[in-house]
Amino acid sequence: MPSITATTISYSKTLECDEHPTKDYAVATEIKSRRDLSREKILVEPRVVTFPLQPQLPKSLDDLQVDITTDNSAVILQYSVHVCPRSMRREMGLVFPDIVGEESRLLIIPTFQRTLSSMISYEVETQAEKDVKLHLFYRWGTELVDRLHAQGHWADITDPMSGMALFTSCGPSLYPDVEGAEALLRYTPFNLGSCFVMSHPQWGTHVYPATAFTLAPAEVVTRTLCEMQNSLQ
Repeated sequence: MPSITATTISYSKTLECDEHPTKDYAVATEIKSRRDLSREKILVEPRVVTFPLQPQLPKSLDDLQVDITTDNSAVILQYSVHVCPRSMRREMGLVFPDIVGEESRLLIIPTFQRTLSSMISYEVETQAEKDVKLHLFYRWGTELVDRLHAQGHWADITDPMSGMALFTSCGPSLYPDVEGAEALLRYTPFNLGSCFVMSHPQWGTHVYPATAFTLAPAEVVTRTLCEMQNSLQ
């Protein structure tokens, strides 16, 4: 397996920064059966970026009492920014009850980290890598949420392990990252026994998906992501 480096996935509309960086099954069924594949819903096309990580853990992450075991200084991930499609809005209100009535303003930010191991493997090394990618997403996602909260905007991430909201009220449904990627990006999953498995167009099953959400305006989200990219420069 080649080393993992930051590259740019092909896109037609990109987010430019001042400093260029290194290049519940119920819900799942609804998303899959009524997915909206309209490309104009994408505000920022998929791109792979290196984000520096703050050496100090965000206080909100400390408050969750999560035992973060990674001390990486950066995370490389692919992200994109999407307007929540009409076909997904009812489900989003069941995942995040705090946004009921405002689902049309919701922006969804799916992320993907490339992995050395195939995520369908049950080897010890694969489970260890899953933990690392989970903790890296926690650190990146919490910083994004904190920055948006500081600007007066609702934001949250879901736990990739459970699909539950981490920082706001949890609804009766869970968010499925794999089916979300299918609806938003046309990434086709495959069925492995009782679950859907993520398949990335470039990385296959060597990928760890996770998702962030916000009611912030698109320009605030793009500016904040740029600031995060350049935070330690």
